[in-house]
Amino acid sequence: MKSSLALGRFVAQLPHKSVLQVSGPDAQKFLKGLSCKDVDSLKGGYSGFLNASGRVLHTCFIFPVDRSTYIITHESPLGHPAPLQNLLPPFKLRAKVKIRDVSEEWDAWAAWGVAGAKAPNRVWRRGSGGAAESQWSWDGEPEDLGLREGEIGCWDLRAGYDGMQLLIPKGADLKASLSADRASTSDYHLRRMTLGVPEGPDEIIPGAALPLESCMDLHGGVDFRKGCYLGQELTVRTYHTGATRKRILPVRGNIGDIRYFPLASTKSRPAGKILAMHNTGQVGLGLVRLEYLERMEAGDGFLRVEDEDIWVGRGEAYAAATS
Repeated sequence: MKSSLALGRFVAQLPHKSVLQVSGPDAQKFLKGLSCKDVDSLKGGYSGFLNASGRVLHTCFIFPVDRSTYIITHESPLGHPAPLQNLLPPFKLRAKVKIRDVSEEWDAWAAWGVAGAKAPNRVWRRGSGGAAESQWSWDGEPEDLGLREGEIGCWDLRAGYDGMQLLIPKGADLKASLSADRASTSDYHLRRMTLGVPEGPDEIIPGAALPLESCMDLHGGVDFRKGCYLGQELTVRTYHTGATRKRILPVRGNIGDIRYFPLASTKSRPAGKILAMHNTGQVGLGLVRLEYLERMEAGDGFLRVEDEDIWVGRGEAYAAATS
């Protein structure tokens, strides 16, 4: 099997993803009032759900089937404090929507190295204190995903124009559809961690993580100009008048599977913490204070976990936004 970080086209099944369907005459209005990204932007994509204080409860991908049907992939493992299938129904009130789990009908997949020739344009809209919203646009219609009938997908633009998130009827094989090599779920996680893309409740901690610290602005998951949504006030205020002092960034070091362990620095205050390590024990993600990243890059400091030196990168999106 080729390395999933090599050049080429790859697909991987994502069995850790759950699938939810929101349908009905008010489905579009219902989701626009809760998700922090326009659900019809670019025919679907990365988004999330916040609590009233602007903390992240879920990140997800939203796939518009039509104006009355939307499918959402998310992670709500056992022990999640606010599973998405339980979070959404209380907000229905009089809205004409049905919410049901359709995980038994669909398999979630990812594909990468599949970008077409018709590349979109990425523009950065910058707020104060380091916030940067990525906005993508095609000249004309977005590049076709090349899927077969019955398959659903959208571009995954969190780390540049390269990947897709897809839904395939249960039991079907995506490989033939995209003429790609099969990669493992572990390969998928290794690639996204290397590129600085956090995902799921172990890395974007429900009820604690902030959307900008979690790079949701850089990854196109937050819209600062759409209508009201739950948690909007703090998020927009931070974009316009606040400062983003920490980011989730890729880390490397021979430290094994250490989670939530503080990153030591030359100062007494921790420089951040390790959020997750890939099962190789070499690559992971950490929530890092940006002042320490800048000092380390200038050669005036170090980051360390249990006497092991740690390398911290900027990730694809943060590097592009700050170049």
